[in-house]
Amino acid sequence: MSAGDDQGERKRLENEVAPFRQPMVTSLGIILGFLLAFLANWAAHDESANEPAVSTDSDWLIFATLCASVLLFVVVLYRLLDNRTQAQPAVHYRLTLQLYMIAIAAAFAGLAAALLI
Repeated sequence: MSAGDDQGERKRLENEVAPFRQPMVTSLGIILGFLLAFLANWAAHDESANEPAVSTDSDWLIFATLCASVLLFVVVLYRLLDNRTQAQPAVHYRLTLQLYMIAIAAAFAGLAAALLI
């Protein structure tokens, strides 16, 4: 395969992936905003009780899960907004999508634990 064919294939793949980038950034922003609002509300609610917001083991588990998902969302956002040309855009996008799905699963697991525990 020549360098011109490789560049053409890379450009074609980037054009196929581009329409998925904006919806992912939008949904990521909505979920991340919801998580941050949840954490802020949780901290403000517990502040009135004169206790730390994170005091029990279950609180720490929920907090760690939500913080991990926020960190993963920030990594995914960086990868989506990185406009450098990737050597292997399919591999880059696939890993970004996997991180995105893991972050969503972690966020919903943390929220479910917060509601049920």
